[in-house]
Amino acid sequence: MKKLILAGVGLAMLLAFPALAAAETPWIHVRVEEPEKQSKVAVNLPLSVVEVALEAAPELIESHGDLHLGEDHKLHIETARKMWRELSAVGDAELVSVESEGENVKVMRKGDLVQVFVDSAGKDGESGEEVRVEVPVSLVDAILSGEGEEINLKAAVAELQKQRGNIVTVREKDTSVRIWIDEQNVAAE
Repeated sequence: MKKLILAGVGLAMLLAFPALAAAETPWIHVRVEEPEKQSKVAVNLPLSVVEVALEAAPELIESHGDLHLGEDHKLHIETARKMWRELSAVGDAELVSVESEGENVKVMRKGDLVQVFVDSAGKDGESGEEVRVEVPVSLVDAILSGEGEEINLKAAVAELQKQRGNIVTVREKDTSVRIWIDEQNVAAE
C-alpha cells in the first residue's frame, strides 16, 4: 500500500512540475481599453519572446549610437551613460518639475525607482491624462551596461525577468493603458 501511495505522490509531482515551471515564467502584459470605441486590446507574451523580438529589431530602440526617445528625439548612448552615472550618485531627488496651467510633470528618483508622473488637465472640466511610469533603477543600470555605442538588451531583459507588477499606466478620459509583468499567461480582468 505504501508503494502505491508513494507512486501516486510521485506521479502527481511529475504531472504538476510542468505547471509549476510554467507558473514561474514571467509574462509581460499590455492592456489598452477605449470604452468610447468599445475597444479592448490585450497582449500577453512571455518575456523570452520579447527578448527574441528585441534582438531581431534592435533599431527600434537604438541605432548608430543613439537611443530613440520618441519619433523626433534621440540621445547619444554614451551621453546617457554619463548622465546616469551622475544621477545615480545623487540618490533620491526630484530631478524635473514642470508646472503649467495645463500640465504638471515630475521626474524623480525615489529609492530603487525612477518615477515619471504627468498630469494634464482635460478640456472644459473633463478629466485629463494621467501617466505613471516607474522604472527600476536596476533596469536602467542593465540597459546602460553595454559597451561602446550599444545598449545591453540581454541584461535589460534579464532584469525584467526579476520584475513584477505595473511598469506603465496611462489614463486619459477615453483611453487607459497598463503594462505589467507577472507569471500569468492571461491578463487578469
